[in-house]
Amino acid sequence: MAVDKHTAELAAFEEHLDAYGSRVEIWPEAARRRFEPLIAGNARARELLAEARALENLLDRAPLPAKDRMVALADRIVSVATAEGREQVASAHVIDLAARRQARTVTRPAIWRVASALAASLLVGIYLGASPPVATAIEAIAGAVGVQTDSDLTDLAVIYDPAADEEDFL
Repeated sequence: MAVDKHTAELAAFEEHLDAYGSRVEIWPEAARRRFEPLIAGNARARELLAEARALENLLDRAPLPAKDRMVALADRIVSVATAEGREQVASAHVIDLAARRQARTVTRPAIWRVASALAASLLVGIYLGASPPVATAIEAIAGAVGVQTDSDLTDLAVIYDPAADEEDFL
């Protein structure tokens, strides 16, 4: 349990470093009180703080871009954003029929599934249409069991009726 709390506290410290940087003096007072014991007692926390300080020092030494380049970049960003905003307003009332049609179309695998189901039902229908009637099958079974086949077909059907009484069989 202590290991989980320790790991969670290190993760929170790392997130805090990402948000506030390595300068302890600019941290909120509550964060300073929370993380000072961790820094004092944990080597990994001190290592994370040292890495953050090294990165900040490197960024502090990096040259700043020229002011005119920054202004030109800002102007380009604003002009592109403005142009995109106008395009969105102009096309806000246009319905893209091609996109709607494409969204409604059935994909190839789904077409094959439907076609194979239809083909299977066709084959089952052909098989059932070509097979002998059920009465013929019942007569064949009755003959195999020893029942006279010249009986009325309803009598033969009663033999296989699960709801029939035993008297019906006699």
